[in-house]
Amino acid sequence: MPNQAKESIAKIVSGALAAVTGQSEDQFNEHTDLIRDLDMDSLALYELVIELEEHYHLQITDEDIDRIKTMGDIISFIGRKLDPGAK
Repeated sequence: MPNQAKESIAKIVSGALAAVTGQSEDQFNEHTDLIRDLDMDSLALYELVIELEEHYHLQITDEDIDRIKTMGDIISFIGRKLDPGAK
């Protein structure tokens, strides 16, 4: 995924995380663990998924959510969804 696209996705994900957790966007990085670092429960994860699905017009399945642990996982997942040819 091109660096510019990755940065754009990271900005949107940071904003969504901030909206859901009430924390400042500058506290998040690719290694931020959604549960361990942000103490997100299943309701907060669901809210995050809804925000991202609406913004990117994509579907995130329960199986996808189970594989997403960090902000970096979210960025990679969205990058792959937006560009299916990307690895």
